[in-house]
Amino acid sequence: MHRDSVGFSCALLVLFAFSGCAVAPSHAAWNAEEKVIQPAGGGDGPSGSLVVESVFLGTGDRGNEQRRPFFLYDEQGNYLTHHQNHSMSAVPLRAGRYVVVTSILNTNKRVQVVIREGQTTVVHLSDFKSAPEAQ
Repeated sequence: MHRDSVGFSCALLVLFAFSGCAVAPSHAAWNAEEKVIQPAGGGDGPSGSLVVESVFLGTGDRGNEQRRPFFLYDEQGNYLTHHQNHSMSAVPLRAGRYVVVTSILNTNKRVQVVIREGQTTVVHLSDFKSAPEAQ
């Protein structure tokens, strides 16, 4: 029985190492020197929205997509929330400037986005790949 629990523990450690479990940085402030992702247009309603393409992790038991979560910060760098992001659904947000952080290959990467009323801002995986590291 002991051998089984050791094997299970080792399997969990390997899974943890390869999954690149993302931990939210405590602070991610706006940087005027970095690229800014603008809204693509379209949409309706009083709030804007954000769609984030994060790393695809596989398919769940029910056939649903599993994706890396992302973390959201205000422009002063204060942590706001995180989103599991499995379905890449649009996240409604008030108009403003935000920093989005997700993990790629065990490294937290950050992008800056602008949200405008009635418009959707889309962050592609390639935006994160070329983005600076989140500290």
